[in-house]
Amino acid sequence: MKIGIVTFHSAHNYGAVLQAWSLQEYLKEQGHQPEIVNLRLPVIDKLYRIVNKTNKKVCKSLRVNRLVNEAYYRVRCVYRYLKPDTGKVEKYRKFEDFINNVLPVTKEFNRYEDLCKANLHYDALIAGSDQIWNAVMMKNINPAYFLQFANQDAIRISYAASIGTDEIPAEYKMMFRRCLRDFDYISVREKRAQEEVQALTSLPVDLVADPTFLLEREDFDALRKEPEAAGKYIYVHNVHLSRVDEALNGVVEEMSRRLNLPVIHNWSKKVFSNEAGHFTGGVGEFLGLVASAEYVVTNSFHCTVFAIIYQRNFITVPHYKHPDRMRNLLESLGVSEHLIGDRKLVPKDLGRLSIDYEKVEEKKAAMGAHAREFLDKSLTAKRADHGKGFIKTGDIFQCCGCGACKDICPKQAISMKEDAEGFQYPTVDEDKCEHCGKCEEVCIYQNKSAANPKAAGFPKVYAAHHKDQEVLERSASGGAFTAMYRAVLKKGGVVAGVGYDEDFRVTYSLAEDEEGCRRFSGMKNVFADSGDIKPQVQKLLESGRDVLFSGTPCQIAGLKNFLGKDYPKLYTVEIICSGGGSPKVFRKFCDYLEGAYKSKLANMQFQNRFKGPGPLFVVTEFESGSIDVEDAQQHKYNKAWEAGSIQRPACYMCEFAESKRGTADIAIGECKDARERHPSMSGARGVSLVKINTEKGQRLFEECKEELTVEESAEKAACREPLTMNVSRERLMSALDEEPIEELLESYRRRKKV
Repeated sequence: MKIGIVTFHSAHNYGAVLQAWSLQEYLKEQGHQPEIVNLRLPVIDKLYRIVNKTNKKVCKSLRVNRLVNEAYYRVRCVYRYLKPDTGKVEKYRKFEDFINNVLPVTKEFNRYEDLCKANLHYDALIAGSDQIWNAVMMKNINPAYFLQFANQDAIRISYAASIGTDEIPAEYKMMFRRCLRDFDYISVREKRAQEEVQALTSLPVDLVADPTFLLEREDFDALRKEPEAAGKYIYVHNVHLSRVDEALNGVVEEMSRRLNLPVIHNWSKKVFSNEAGHFTGGVGEFLGLVASAEYVVTNSFHCTVFAIIYQRNFITVPHYKHPDRMRNLLESLGVSEHLIGDRKLVPKDLGRLSIDYEKVEEKKAAMGAHAREFLDKSLTAKRADHGKGFIKTGDIFQCCGCGACKDICPKQAISMKEDAEGFQYPTVDEDKCEHCGKCEEVCIYQNKSAANPKAAGFPKVYAAHHKDQEVLERSASGGAFTAMYRAVLKKGGVVAGVGYDEDFRVTYSLAEDEEGCRRFSGMKNVFADSGDIKPQVQKLLESGRDVLFSGTPCQIAGLKNFLGKDYPKLYTVEIICSGGGSPKVFRKFCDYLEGAYKSKLANMQFQNRFKGPGPLFVVTEFESGSIDVEDAQQHKYNKAWEAGSIQRPACYMCEFAESKRGTADIAIGECKDARERHPSMSGARGVSLVKINTEKGQRLFEECKEELTVEESAEKAACREPLTMNVSRERLMSALDEEPIEELLESYRRRKKV
């Protein structure tokens, strides 16, 4: 099998490169063709630069520009390379040589986006090991380490992945849940990580050993180089690049005094009273120093691992924040007494720290065997069947909230219940359910039956705006939808769309006149409750009336699956949307506004252009006659929606995004580049982008064109890309019931004056 590995292989850290080497070496021994996906993120690489790329003091004093600073940086690099006094340059060279010439790496990638564009193809992909899921260290979740760039048919495995902390921070849990759902097999390195990850996925989460346990000592001997140091010594390895570990230093001084041995350590400056030298060598030299040491004292997980592999006497000082992985390792091997965090805890009789390595090897062999079994099983199995549809799986990312399952149920056994975020999901009353399977049949998740068939000459794309300035003022873009519903009303038809009800909830409803249809104009930026709109539409169609249904692509897919057949008099118009915001967030925000203005809300327009072409405004009207006008980019609710921080989970993996054929007869949205592409329309308050997907859609458009100014357009007219889930969403949602909504939303408000 051709196998891609994504891990922290490029860190100039002995453990990082050796765990990467171990995994690929084991896979190679099993007859596979492994290679390491050479993702070199600046956030990691910058930690090991010989020279920092910027020097703010110099830049400020000389008032130099970026190009001069770049030249200054290069000069400093050359100077450091030529300067013979430190081993830092030599160490840098050795690590780069190992990474680029010993590890089987692909070409270099610096961003997740570059990986997605590379179109890499593997039979299987493995994420891990090391702290690839440490959201705190990475300051975010990087989709690359969750294999989100993988080709569709690749088996996706996490091997001994580490979260690096005792728990996954609350603000990252939704992102974890989103990313974990695409794996076929999951394993982690620490017990706490197993508990944390298992709570976020329905897949079993295995606990496996670090990749270094996949190999035998003889395998590492192929890399090992004998140290130049003569005589006995204590090797001390401090994993921290700059932090002084007082606990480690105290234990070292105690052991050096008690054993009367000098110290060799990996810092570049004098630290200990009895030093024999500083170590700045490469991977082979590191293995040699550990293997030949009389004693090893370290706060490094992997240095501990190699002390055990080479059967050395050792003491591990726990990490000052997250000691779990060290504790787990030593407990698993029956040597937990070697975890000592203070010099006072070093036993007076060092004989108590003697190690029965025969017993340790038995436990280590069992750990290695279990790890190899997990890998072999995962690589020989097929892709996991995660199930389809929320009712079957309970996976919130599989439910668009269209309600088709509720509407189709012949026993009315399904109801829509609101969750803590305000989104509705189907709940089955098992006492009423007859397990007929109709709910699963109409579910739109991974169900292509609602997509438009391929048709010659389609889609056709136009830029259009209404000729009536009054229509343009109240429209979200160019007023094309107004022309469409008027064409249907003229035929005695009915229009279904999204508006505010008497309680100012965003819902689907019907209208049979101009006044009623005006409620549907303009974006609502809130996930709409479809209620019983689908059965109502079906009843109208069965009676022979024309119906225009306007909504999001997922709601239209739900309608089509519910109807089960094509109705010649049904016209569908999908909004090119950016996801539906939380009804609960919107409800709380409306309560805040009503309290501030001491009046009930009457209307809210999210994309008002009363000033003409240019900035959009959110205009909120109250029953008292008061009006609140705010720049759309400054508006508290709208800003959170634009940031993608309040949308429904399924919106972050929208299956309808970028669909060329679409779901509806017509797709409409805002023509973003109207001034450049259609200069003759630059004076309009807004311009609609209209994508005609079907013959039926073309007929409707022809019927309403007399009200519009129309030009053919070359602009890409697909749905927007799926939203990118961000940490701010979980932070907002987790605090929804704890903080005042105006303060919570304030953090998403742009403070720049307009």
